[in-house]
Amino acid sequence: MATVALLVRTVRTDAAELAASTAAWLDSLGHRARVLRIDPEDKVREDGVVTDLSAVDLSDVDLAVSLGGDGTFLRVAPIACTARVPVMGVNFGRLGYLMEIAPDALRQALRRALDGELAVEERSVLSISVDGEITPSRARDRFVADAPDLDVDAGVSGGRRSWMALNEVVTEKTVPGHTVHLATSIDGELFLEYSADGVIVATPTGSTAYNLSAGGPALSPRLAAMILTPIAPHLSIDRSLVLDAGQTVTVNVSGGRPAVLVVDGRDVGRLSPGAQVTCRIATEPVRVLSLGERGFAGDLRSALAIDPRR
Repeated sequence: MATVALLVRTVRTDAAELAASTAAWLDSLGHRARVLRIDPEDKVREDGVVTDLSAVDLSDVDLAVSLGGDGTFLRVAPIACTARVPVMGVNFGRLGYLMEIAPDALRQALRRALDGELAVEERSVLSISVDGEITPSRARDRFVADAPDLDVDAGVSGGRRSWMALNEVVTEKTVPGHTVHLATSIDGELFLEYSADGVIVATPTGSTAYNLSAGGPALSPRLAAMILTPIAPHLSIDRSLVLDAGQTVTVNVSGGRPAVLVVDGRDVGRLSPGAQVTCRIATEPVRVLSLGERGFAGDLRSALAIDPRR
């Protein structure tokens, strides 16, 4: 008997219906299904109990299934990674670059997954920490890993905060029409100080997202590496730098202007001058189940929405 967690956004009624019917189907086969419904505030309801998404425990699960778009998958991946649970993505979104399973193919994919027939791809994950003052955006950041939540009532929080990202972390400007000054270092050695719109540190999985739009390279998601890409730098080199998995990148907000920290598309807070963002590849990867029907070329073509017949 296997335990399968089905994580679904409550705003997607079609995905929620599929999660419910799939749970009943799994139960009929003698497996155990957990349905976790995620609301717009990232609160999770399971069997009448409500908790924060980042506090969800998947340690008793054999497989996690994300039903939604890329955003849902990016929120599920760190939880699955922490629990060392493989994750499968079912695409209900527009692009679905991170997911290759169509809703009508879920049961067949689950049968193959539970029979051990699907390939497991290990994807590098960024471990991100911030030293210095950060003002949280909107509500409390519920994706802080191994660190206390940001105190909204306090306004500004100091100390160290940590996150995980499957795609990228972006340190960028707060004021339209102005640049932000960001000093970058590699393994503790000063590299370049950029006057730019921002700096991206991306994983190979995230290389085809913001990094690619900013002129960075597309890497095979199976690589263990990270990419440093400046965004519209002024009077500086605009080339990306590809680093190995054992290296560390730090981005320091060095000028008088603050910066915004964005983790996998989430605005998590405003960094005060002097704050430092440290990025490295986490020791534990995200394990993604794959049908093996679409290779790197197909994934990249899908991300770029290119018709191969052209």
